Amino acid sequence: MLKIIIFVLFLIGSSVLVTNAFSQIEIEIQKEDERIREQLGWLIPEQHTLQEQIELVIDMQNSKYRTSIGFLSVNPNDIRLPENVESIGSDPRIISFTLTNQFGCAPEKIDRACVIIEVYREGLGEEILEIRENARKITDDIATSTFIFGTAVEFDSTLVKEKNMSDQSEPISIVEVVYTINKQPTHVLFTALTNMLLSTEIRESGGFYNHALKFSENEFSDFTISLIPLENKLLRALQVSLICSDKIPELVRCPGNITEQVSSGYISPIDIIQTENLNRSKIFEGDFYPLNSIVRVLIFSEQNLQVKSVNSNLIDGFKNLGDVQGNGWFFSSESGNVIDGRYIFGPDSTITRDKLAFTIGTNSEDDIQINTNEENGGCLIATAAFGSEMAPQVQLLREIRDNTVLQTESGAAFMAGFNQFYYSFSPVIADYERENSSFKEIVKLSLTPLLISLTLLQYADIDSESEMLGYGIGIILLNIGMYFVIPAILILKIKKLI
Repeated sequence: MLKIIIFVLFLIGSSVLVTNAFSQIEIEIQKEDERIREQLGWLIPEQHTLQEQIELVIDMQNSKYRTSIGFLSVNPNDIRLPENVESIGSDPRIISFTLTNQFGCAPEKIDRACVIIEVYREGLGEEILEIRENARKITDDIATSTFIFGTAVEFDSTLVKEKNMSDQSEPISIVEVVYTINKQPTHVLFTALTNMLLSTEIRESGGFYNHALKFSENEFSDFTISLIPLENKLLRALQVSLICSDKIPELVRCPGNITEQVSSGYISPIDIIQTENLNRSKIFEGDFYPLNSIVRVLIFSEQNLQVKSVNSNLIDGFKNLGDVQGNGWFFSSESGNVIDGRYIFGPDSTITRDKLAFTIGTNSEDDIQINTNEENGGCLIATAAFGSEMAPQVQLLREIRDNTVLQTESGAAFMAGFNQFYYSFSPVIADYERENSSFKEIVKLSLTPLLISLTLLQYADIDSESEMLGYGIGIILLNIGMYFVIPAILILKIKKLI
């Protein structure tokens, strides 16, 4: 158990994937009566060693965001490192092994990638030089065996430090040994090393792997592989991550308008990876694997915040079989200075960006509002204006989006960009519509020309990307004419008459 806890804290400290559901999501499934289970139609969860995970860490205090996409497994058939590296499982002195191209992993050699090995300080001697020498006797052979890069490994430094553990009253003393190797871009490492280390089945099953592959193309993203010995097995982790900020000049700017969304209280976990829908790996198709695809959000704030609403189900806890039958958010901390939530897919294979979103605000100790209808499926302003998600006007917008626009790559790309803009202000407008009936009627009247123009798409036969672009540009120009050109002409004529 100690090594599991050490690994979790190690991942946090080195920006390696934090969402270790093997240790952080523990489910106690109580034995259900067969008759009741069959009557309720409950499924029995299957077990698979692979877990795919996406994590968004929002540091509101420092205006910084970190997104990670990765995989965890204890099965060497899923992720396998070189034999000499895998052998650390038989050495009780080793805490962890990490290989990363993260910027600054070796502070004095920022143009180099790193191999980092942590060992227990105990038993290495008393003098600092003796400790460092004995630590290297353990780690040198392991580090030099990482020939998968095809480059020489150079020793960089050793650091004796204390590590605070959550279940220990006293910190644990460890030695961190750092080696450097030639640094390669993340997309090069990801493509080359996943072909060597990741099973063919995982690579060909899509899901989070496809999102990670696309994410690796960001020139500022990092690639990390880690290995931690557990009792009688090794836990392997592979991930791509990106740290961004719109306010810290040393960091890359975040894609889209994440900062504005978060400031308004709207949290969309997958906006940074710029996708409209999040699909699970096909490995999990056909069977019930409710916990093998996880989306985690961690929010740190100086303010006392609270989760205000979710657009999917809300899971109170993991106490019985019924708790994992559907999808939804589970918040281990839903208010305070830290908000910690995990989304599980349940029996579903995909989740839309809108359904995955939730809102936060000042802690008023109110219950979390559950919006499981289509109100938060992309039509917030229209739903508030026409009074119901079942209103014909709202259904028209939803059908055109799902059945026409999202059926093409150009349409999906447009929706991804449009949604980042739309959700930065739509929740505020929708709330004001509900509070002010006069404003609601103005919005309803304003939407009428848009609805009329969009009905044209219902009669369009769109079979290609070029047709989607053509019709899309045409609709945009038509709306520009109705909302701006015609009113401008009328205003000019009225001025002449006056």
